[in-house]
Parts: sequence; structure tokens; C-alpha cells
Amino acid sequence: MDTSIPSLLLVLWLKSFLNWLVVVIQRHYMIRTFSGFFCISLALIDSLLSFAFTAIFYLEDINFSGWHFTRYHICLLTQIACFIYAMLHWPVFLLVGLDNFWTLSSSSRNTTWTQKLTYIAGVCLLWILAALYVFWVPDVAPLLGDDEKHQCKLFSSPQTSQVLAALLLTATCVIIYSYAPFEKWRVQVFLHSIQPCCMVCLRRIMHLFLITWASFIILMIISPLLKIEMKAHLQLNVVWLSFLNSFSVALALCGRSFATNSKKSETITDGFCSWYFCFTYGAEEWNYGQQADRI
Repeated sequence: MDTSIPSLLLVLWLKSFLNWLVVVIQRHYMIRTFSGFFCISLALIDSLLSFAFTAIFYLEDINFSGWHFTRYHICLLTQIACFIYAMLHWPVFLLVGLDNFWTLSSSSRNTTWTQKLTYIAGVCLLWILAALYVFWVPDVAPLLGDDEKHQCKLFSSPQTSQVLAALLLTATCVIIYSYAPFEKWRVQVFLHSIQPCCMVCLRRIMHLFLITWASFIILMIISPLLKIEMKAHLQLNVVWLSFLNSFSVALALCGRSFATNSKKSETITDGFCSWYFCFTYGAEEWNYGQQADRI
């Protein structure tokens, strides 16, 4: 399905606005994690593309440092951006998960300047590697559109549905496991005795995550059913990345529930979900969960 250049520019500007809106509102959390720094980089790149494409469209012919750009290059550059965005979902998801597991396993929650510089270097390296992969792989080829009618041929990324399916499957397995009635089966899986509060922990963590992001998950599920196709340059956005970050934090907390052996009271938030938990092994009380009153 072809996309007109004016509608492409409008959607790009709306996406950029939404990206920066979430980044500004969640600014206190964006500078603490790899996910936050990647969200900021994505907002910057989308804004740069929006400004550049708008200038090329209205000026029609631009010479920049010896490079000659016309309206035809808007489609070409958008397709290159789609190829790069399309391959970043799995790498970003895995890196965000590793970062959250590492952060939650450490005793300190403060992000040092060394960590921030590491995040910045990692984000830049990831973008560079993705761009090099797109330009060097011979299978990647631009799609020809109708230049006279200002139409661009764009495509969707299968990685979005793959990551969403893996995420929902993992969350379902965790919830089913937490309700499993057979204690022996649980012990065989983890090879050690499981405290009852761990099961409550797993249920509350995943329930809070699913309740917080319920509307977004429903939207992602029904969009293909309604034949609403999102192009690759729109699928990678700050809201989607925040969703992945919340899930990775929830998964890391599930892992921590089995590793904690002492009395603990702590509140962990990613800006969207706020997990408060207080549990004592051997006691009868444990307390989990409250939803953040933010976005």
C-alpha cells in the first residue's frame, strides 16, 4: 500500500510530538536506564527526519554539502529508516532486559556518570551497527514508488508481532506457574523450596503490569484483526519501548522474588508501573503492588 508524502510528513511529526511528550513527562526515568537513553535517541532521530523531509518537500530541490536531494529522496530515506527500525526490536528488547536485570540485582539504584556514558556509547553503537547491517546486506533493496504522484512504498516489521507474542506468552506462563497447585512440580522446576509469598509475588507483579498496559496490549492485538497496518518507521516508538521496559522490569522482579532470602521493603518504578512490595519469609503477611498515577 502506497503512502502519500504529505501524509507521511504529518504522521512523522505526530510521532515526534508523541515521542517528546513521553520523554519530557518521564524525564526523571529516561536518564537512568539504557531504555531511556535509546528513547531519547529515537526522539532525536525522528525529529531530525521530520525537519529534513519537510524542508526537502517544500523546497523540492536542496544541495547540502555536495549532496543533491529532491522529493524522490524522501521515499528513499524513509525506506532506509524503515529497514533500520525494523531490525532493532529484538536487539533493543534483549539489551533492555539485560540492563534491568543487572540494575535490579545491584545494591545501588543511582546511575553514575560512567553508566550514563556507557549507555550513550551503547546506544550510538547500536544505531551504527543497524545502519551498517542495512547498507551491507545484499537482500535489502528499496521499493520503487510513484514519484509523480508523491507516493512511497513502505512496509511493516514482523519483529513487533514476534516480540509481542513472546512477551504475552512469557507473562501467561508466569501467571499459570504461580497458580499451579502442585508444589512438587514447582520444586522440580527451580530445584529448591518455593515460599508461598513467591507465588503471590509472581501473580501481583504480572497482574500489575498487565493492568497498567491493558489498553495498549488490546490495541496491539486488535490492530492486525482490523487490518490496521503500522509501517516500520512507526512501530518503533517511545511508547512501545516503554512497554518493553516495563515488562523487562517485571520479569527481573519475578527473578528477584526467588533470590531474596530476607525481609525486604522497597518500591521500584519505571514511570508507568510502580511495584511496592514488602515480604518476610516465615511470616503470614506480604504486600504487593500499586499502579503509578503517571502515564
